[in-house]
Amino acid sequence: MPLNFLARPVLAAALATVALAAPLASAADVPATQVTEQPKQARPQIEVVFVIDTTGSMNGLIEGAKQKIFSIASRIATGKPTPQLKVGLVAYRDEGDAYVTKRFDLSEDLDTVFTHLRKFQADGGGDTPEHVGRGLGEAVSKMSWSDNRETMKVIFLVGDAPPAERGDQWNFKHWAKQAKERHIVVNTVRCGADTETATAWRYVAKLTDGTFDSIGQEGGMLAVATPYDAELAKVNAEIASKTLYTGSVAVQAANRDRVQQMAALAPEAAAERISYMKKARSAGSGKAAPAASSAPVAVGGAVDLVEKPEALASVKEAELPSELKGLKKEEQSLKVKQLSDERKVLEAKAAKLAADRDTWRAKNVAEKKDSFDDNVMKSVRTQAAGYGVAY
Repeated sequence: MPLNFLARPVLAAALATVALAAPLASAADVPATQVTEQPKQARPQIEVVFVIDTTGSMNGLIEGAKQKIFSIASRIATGKPTPQLKVGLVAYRDEGDAYVTKRFDLSEDLDTVFTHLRKFQADGGGDTPEHVGRGLGEAVSKMSWSDNRETMKVIFLVGDAPPAERGDQWNFKHWAKQAKERHIVVNTVRCGADTETATAWRYVAKLTDGTFDSIGQEGGMLAVATPYDAELAKVNAEIASKTLYTGSVAVQAANRDRVQQMAALAPEAAAERISYMKKARSAGSGKAAPAASSAPVAVGGAVDLVEKPEALASVKEAELPSELKGLKKEEQSLKVKQLSDERKVLEAKAAKLAADRDTWRAKNVAEKKDSFDDNVMKSVRTQAAGYGVAY
């Protein structure tokens, strides 16, 4: 249990007295076996779940969010110290629509998050109230939230219609109270001008110490082009192509599909993706930025041999990527090394471009108070300060 702040000076004084009374020892007096390195301080943890109305009226915001997810992540990763970010998604509509909810658990892999988000389509609705209670309830109860009280846990509830009454199990106010009990902050973003929605959104935001913001129906997300975007998009596509995934036919196909998605990103999104990967993976690995990979992470138990050339020796013939099948062992090794060397050059180039782009944006791009992504960052900045992350 944390010490009362009034008790801390007393404890400090007591410790100081003990320290002065103890004999001083030099490093030479301490046996070598007792000299240990202090563990590195763990990175701050931020978990964010977006709960989004995906009915027809939300088309503009959903399409904008697909373009801005890497931008939001990249900006969160600018915190000092660099936080470890996980993102989850819950899409909700209402009973009678094609689905009531779609849920994707918290993940550090933003490529996977994007893959899920890009499948969201605005459709259905039209009868005003939506099943907000179930969307919020599943976000609170079915996500793999950390049990650590030091982890910042945030939901962004985004929609333009008030909660429908659909029974006790998914009662909106019940799950708002559950969020508070589980130390999850709910920030709300109302799209449009519906007053009932504002009332519900304000209720849950106030209850959980979150924020309430109101934006236009389209989300207000405008593309911000920089002089570096086109080149970064090109490098992003080239890095994605320098991959060799192992695994079954289905697993390799799934990884190639992810590669194609990342390679086809629009210039701004591709640039933001590179920027995020450099910050997040460099901080997580302790490597210098040019060494941190921005290639899509292998999924389904696959290994990217360009990322881990040493794994080639243990790969079964049936699970080799097609590019290596039929080659002699020496030829396989040379192929992997060639791609690895080429990717390292591209990673260094991407790191330099991303750094130059961040510098340019800091000088030339002002936030828009009425945009979805800027409202997200406004809330994150304020709340992250309580967890030791500064922006």
